[in-house]
Amino acid sequence: MAPADINETLTSEPEAVRRVLDDVRDHISDAPGFAAVSDMSQIVLGEILNNVVEHAYRMEPGHPIQLSITFEDGGLHCRVIDDGVAMPNGTPPNGGMPELDPSQRDELPEGGFGWALVRDMTEQLIYSRRNGQNHLEFSIPQPES
Repeated sequence: MAPADINETLTSEPEAVRRVLDDVRDHISDAPGFAAVSDMSQIVLGEILNNVVEHAYRMEPGHPIQLSITFEDGGLHCRVIDDGVAMPNGTPPNGGMPELDPSQRDELPEGGFGWALVRDMTEQLIYSRRNGQNHLEFSIPQPES
């Protein structure tokens, strides 16, 4: 029997993101055959949902975010929809890692790693802007054994 799909509507607050991430982790971890993808989903969804809160809604609380996750052979198919500001240039960041100088540990950048992780950990990442909404779809594959 396939696990039940996940459908969540949350609001644009960090606390709501944390609650949904906890719920999603528990649901995925309990789904037979999907526990291995649970940690990856936390990283990817945490980055994406927090970016919606921070950038699409500019930290303004109370706006809706829709999250749906479908359990499929080989991983998870995810969709995130929000009414916030469109992504710059109509596309997600390219996800290149920032230049690092390990000898300058006190001057490492605060950000710049998130989209690199998202792009590395997902497949079929598709962004579109339709009817004033951001639509982001992607798959999180099961890790290879």
